Amino acid sequence: MENQIKSLPPLPASIVRIQQLCRDKEVNITELTHVIESDPMLSANILKAANSPLYGMSKGIGSIRQAVMLFGVAMIRGFAAANAIKKAIKVELYPYGITIDTLTETSARQMVFLTEWIKRMDQKLLPLLTSGVFLMELGKLITSRKLILIGDGEKFLAELLSEKPIIEVEKSFLGVNSYETAAMMFEYWNFEPVLIEMLYSVNVSSKTLEGKILYILQEAINVRECLSEKGVARALGLLEEFGFERTPFEEAILRLKLTMKNLKDEK
Repeated sequence: MENQIKSLPPLPASIVRIQQLCRDKEVNITELTHVIESDPMLSANILKAANSPLYGMSKGIGSIRQAVMLFGVAMIRGFAAANAIKKAIKVELYPYGITIDTLTETSARQMVFLTEWIKRMDQKLLPLLTSGVFLMELGKLITSRKLILIGDGEKFLAELLSEKPIIEVEKSFLGVNSYETAAMMFEYWNFEPVLIEMLYSVNVSSKTLEGKILYILQEAINVRECLSEKGVARALGLLEEFGFERTPFEEAILRLKLTMKNLKDEK
């Protein structure tokens, strides 16, 4: 996996600058807006995502500054980095039985659910978690590439279709899971240590609060299922194990299910 990470291209200068700006406690919104606007493709993708019905904004978002103010620096930062990385790493995701659009949709659903859950629990946790939720699934770009390289793509998919947890299957084939791989990616790109530590800790034995939250989240919503009966049951079991309250989590489930139902009815 180390060779796969070392072969990654550098991030675009605009993304590097966005990450630098967003590390400051007092973020210069005007400069951040200008940096994003200097990349027309990134700007278009942010506005397209911001106007997705999934986020339920009552009126259209027409400018980058408006998107930054409404969604927050952490979310825009995570989305910008994720957008650039998906463009830079071209790989088939058939070992997971998905496409890049599935990966994007999964992150969006995780984001909506996370926001609903954590705002009912402790909003101070949201900035770091918001950045992380857009980035954590990107390790699958590297694990998928590695599985294809070693000729295990089909065998890996067969294991996933047997309904084994994704993290367990990744670990058995590669020795690392995709969240650890994502952490290695962002370590290579010199993202800040607190984000890297959080991604490394997305596992059942996590010692960090944020790692536990993201681990529960990926059980309920991942690239293979979204709030399935079995996934929710696993997540609720982890809630109890980690000592979290059930009510905020269950309310977030109902909220996302209602949103998804409304979107389906509108089609």
